[in-house]
Amino acid sequence: MRQTVVRGVWSWSRWQPDRNLDFNGFFIETDDGNLVVDPVEPDEETLASLRERGIAAVLITNRDHERASAAVAAATGAVTIASALDAPLLAAPVQRTVVPGDVVHGWTVIGLDGFKTAGEIALYDRSRAAALVGDALWGTPAGALTLMPDAKLADPVRAMLSARALRALWIDHLLVGDGACVFGNAHAAIGAMIDARDGLLAARINADELDPRRTSSDFAPYTAAVAEVGRLLGAKKLGYALGVLRRGDHYAPMHWHTREEELFVVLRGTPTLRTPHGTFALRPHDIVAFPTGAHGAHRLWNEADEDALVLMIANTDRGDVCYYPDSRKVLVESTGTLVRSEPELDYFEGET
Repeated sequence: MRQTVVRGVWSWSRWQPDRNLDFNGFFIETDDGNLVVDPVEPDEETLASLRERGIAAVLITNRDHERASAAVAAATGAVTIASALDAPLLAAPVQRTVVPGDVVHGWTVIGLDGFKTAGEIALYDRSRAAALVGDALWGTPAGALTLMPDAKLADPVRAMLSARALRALWIDHLLVGDGACVFGNAHAAIGAMIDARDGLLAARINADELDPRRTSSDFAPYTAAVAEVGRLLGAKKLGYALGVLRRGDHYAPMHWHTREEELFVVLRGTPTLRTPHGTFALRPHDIVAFPTGAHGAHRLWNEADEDALVLMIANTDRGDVCYYPDSRKVLVESTGTLVRSEPELDYFEGET
């Protein structure tokens, strides 16, 4: 097996002369037990290495990538995992099924649409800045990505639009089951593939096509559901998000930015807005600007029975610092450092 630049990920391959590319299997070390994804037939040395390292599970990304999964699972005692939609289509038994949003050994399941089967999935690990696909995207030519031929896809347009979910992850590395993996430049490679497709307006999406979600880390009352929009559409200098606030939901604590100017557009509902100038009831089609600096501080929540739908726009700036005046905190976005803003220290405090 070859170690990749992605932390804890190894691969092995079988050359396919008819396709003029490699088929790849992956071994992933995780704290929850080691994972193998879409294994191609291993040679004796690779299989011995898999046994020695220990395999907790074998995951299959789609019906056509069952490959040597049954043999590897039998040889290592691993359980087999597949998507709930594709599991009935596999030849070998599946011990666990997953759906988009599930977490498998630290990797989040991403659902893809319009490909060969309805159960096509990918995996994403934010800490590794990496994603893994079966044959949803082919790594060919080396350093670039392409969809498989249209004739093999259930719906080529839906498939290409679905690939935007991978672009939205803003990953560095994309591990592919077919072809050459893309290391260090995956986000740009995915975007180039999408932008090269004619007859497709990939920079458009309707609000009813988005899936605003609450996360398990939400802290009440900051439980508004949010859908990422800007990254999905390929925006580079502006960030867009769609927030859905049910009764009692708050979007974020009172805050203001040093470099990122925000704009809220109320599409539906009557959310409540607090600013340094007072608290105000908003209504549909209100457009509210939050300039940088303390006078742009704001907090948004919903006291009404009707859900509030708000489009939130801002420029993106890695040099931004966010202040939270109610709790006296400061967030340095480039490093993720969150500290108290008070008391302020002398420049030479602690120096010798």
